[in-house]
Amino acid sequence: MIRIHSSATTHGKGRWPTAFAMAIWSGIAVTVLSAPLHQITIDGDFSDWATVPSYFDPVSGPGVLHHGIPDTHDTDHKLPGDIPGYINHPDVDLVEYKLTHDSSNLYAYFRATGIIGNTISNATQHGRYYVIVTLDVDNDPATGYPLHEGGYYPTSTGYDMNMEVEYYDGTFNTGHYLNHGATNQAQLNAAIEEQTNGIVRVLPGTYRYYSQWVWFDDPAAGTHRLPPPDDDASITFVADRGPVYQGNIRIARSPDGHEVEMVAPFRGFMRDPEGQPIMALGKTIHVSFSLEASRELSPDNAWASDTGDPIVGYYLSPYPVPQLQIARSPQGHDVILSWASGAQGMKLEQTASLTNPAWQLVPGSASTSQMILPIGTGQTFFRLVEP
Repeated sequence: MIRIHSSATTHGKGRWPTAFAMAIWSGIAVTVLSAPLHQITIDGDFSDWATVPSYFDPVSGPGVLHHGIPDTHDTDHKLPGDIPGYINHPDVDLVEYKLTHDSSNLYAYFRATGIIGNTISNATQHGRYYVIVTLDVDNDPATGYPLHEGGYYPTSTGYDMNMEVEYYDGTFNTGHYLNHGATNQAQLNAAIEEQTNGIVRVLPGTYRYYSQWVWFDDPAAGTHRLPPPDDDASITFVADRGPVYQGNIRIARSPDGHEVEMVAPFRGFMRDPEGQPIMALGKTIHVSFSLEASRELSPDNAWASDTGDPIVGYYLSPYPVPQLQIARSPQGHDVILSWASGAQGMKLEQTASLTNPAWQLVPGSASTSQMILPIGTGQTFFRLVEP
């Protein structure tokens, strides 16, 4: 008998989401650990997120603390040891978030108690709302900036770039990328000059000094056409509160406004001075999720934000879910191990015991997606690993 089990699990703070699959047949167990490729369609239908692991944040209210910090809080505090005050603003009460990727995009999911992107728009008031994914792109706490400098708590450090959406004056204003790689105006000016040529340096920075751009997959749509190999694209530097520029970062809301999904293509993060992409498969990143809104729709008439625990060590795997399966051969003397063709390149390993296992490579497995092995007399365990 063949029994297949698969599930997605989420670990606590400091761990990254892991997809787990096991196939059991006649005493042979197969396990797979992966953070797989997962394509999402940005259309407001969230069914394609069902298998992506969730992270959760407290439902806010008076006295509700998150690591000793009021869950939804003011944005006026800026020091690492500060305890900001509670702000009643249900529209920024983050309660669930997810992250996934495919071969060329990062995807983010947010769910809130209130309406994400809700802003006031009338003759005298023009509210703002931010959907924020903050990224440590080089796994180095010495570069970038700490979250508390922007008024975001609980704080953590080393964040170099953002993928972000601003709603302003009742509408989706911009989807943009940010770089925090400067500690003074002269450094920021130099960074912007390089970024007009598609170059981003990952350097120590502060929250105060940052550049912000919209990427267009059109050489004529932006202010600055990029040089090869990105000369089919252009960028425009933007500021908060308009005008409207909508490039390759896209977002979609659920009908009730409680959920959003967004996509930021890797290419918009640009390249380092050696021409290598800042964001690419095979990299490991740390990621923080925040919602933030201006005061107009808050019962406390104050700016407020809510930040989830960071996703630490998210690996941009180049492989889909391997879907490892095991079956007896028609002749009954062999076992057939097979996995998704898109996962070809992963290596099959085996061991006789899971107590102090001695994993050994199954020769030839990295160049195929199927192996036929003789059935032995003992128990054997298999796993697929990335090179």
